[in-house]
Amino acid sequence: MVVAVAQRVVIVDPGHSHNSGHHAELNQQLLATGRAAGLAIEAWVDQALPSSDPALKPVLEGVGYLDPRHWLDLPGNLHLARRLHSQLQAQVQTITTPVQAWIAHSLLPFQLIGLAQLLQHQPPAVVEIGILYAPGERLGGSSDSASVSLGPERERELALANARLAWSGLARACQQGGHRLRLGCSSQLQADLHAPLLAAAGLSPAQLQPAVVGAGWRHSNPAATSNEGPLVLLHWGDLKAGKGRHEVLELVEALLAGAARVRPGYRWLFHHCSSTTLNPTEEALLQRAAQQLPGFQLWAEATSHQAMQEALALTSVALLPYSPSAYAERSSGVLWCYGAARLAVEAPARAVGYSSGWLASEAQALGIGWHSPNGIATSTAVSPQAWLNAIDQALHSHPPSVTAYGQKVLGRSYARWLLSGLHSHS
Repeated sequence: MVVAVAQRVVIVDPGHSHNSGHHAELNQQLLATGRAAGLAIEAWVDQALPSSDPALKPVLEGVGYLDPRHWLDLPGNLHLARRLHSQLQAQVQTITTPVQAWIAHSLLPFQLIGLAQLLQHQPPAVVEIGILYAPGERLGGSSDSASVSLGPERERELALANARLAWSGLARACQQGGHRLRLGCSSQLQADLHAPLLAAAGLSPAQLQPAVVGAGWRHSNPAATSNEGPLVLLHWGDLKAGKGRHEVLELVEALLAGAARVRPGYRWLFHHCSSTTLNPTEEALLQRAAQQLPGFQLWAEATSHQAMQEALALTSVALLPYSPSAYAERSSGVLWCYGAARLAVEAPARAVGYSSGWLASEAQALGIGWHSPNGIATSTAVSPQAWLNAIDQALHSHPPSVTAYGQKVLGRSYARWLLSGLHSHS
């Protein structure tokens, strides 16, 4: 693919500090696609990132995903924005040719403000901003148990105020600098949440973009299938709060107690790779399941994106009992990756979780069959047997079909969509 744009493209990603997770996957995709298009593309990332890729410039420090108590209040928000601006400005002074396209995704409000402060004084360029978080996102609230909690409603109010300020600042910076701005969002539900804030800032609504992870993946053998029994995904990725670990581990206990015997041929996959660790009891339970349950797979290491997608492509049902309150507006990369993997092999995607929250709404919009135990919408006590019954129901349900919306979100890679936008500006 040839993209007729000027050569220098910079990805600004202060949240990229590890070689796993959506930041790593997305930036690798952007760098590879950009290089193939003949661009001089690089990413400015956190100093903690270990990498031998010269295109990953570890020039940022202390401006990533910090504890929200440092940035929810306005003074803290602006302090961190100034810190990021100064680091970006220092890096700009080391380059000899102007940047013709700035790319940023998954930014928090203070990070967006810091970028806006830089753009005010840069030559006119294309600016591509990918929205990942809802405007009220606060990353679970403060992780400091000793701090006095403001409460979720007050924290959300502060987060919304910061988002309004960030969009206003970006609008002003792009107007003053003569930049051509395009906003994209992978979820119409989240785009609708941002719409009034963008309108108030004088900005156009965000365009629907492909999912930032998973979308457009292609299997090396699209006809690949498994003759084994159905594979059920129990957990994938990090162990952060809200992803239903408690519900899943209770289900594993039920399987060990005999529920697996009435489901011969079922296979179960539990993957985890996280800075958060399992406690000894949880680790012992999973090790016992791996040793005693036929078909139980325990993956406890970083996994390549290709290996992840291949595993998800073979997954008949994904168990996603994410907290409907924590994920009321928060997106899930696992849902996107699973839907894209099944789309790539032309197989139906089915998932099980609570009947409310972003996942339930988005899954149905994408064309992923969504099943809930007895239609339960909130994180009330749901028995392991109820979850197992919902999994059985999903497996025997009529195969769902991906929607037109699902094709737009899951069928094309984010990097190719973004670079086609750069081409249209050339």
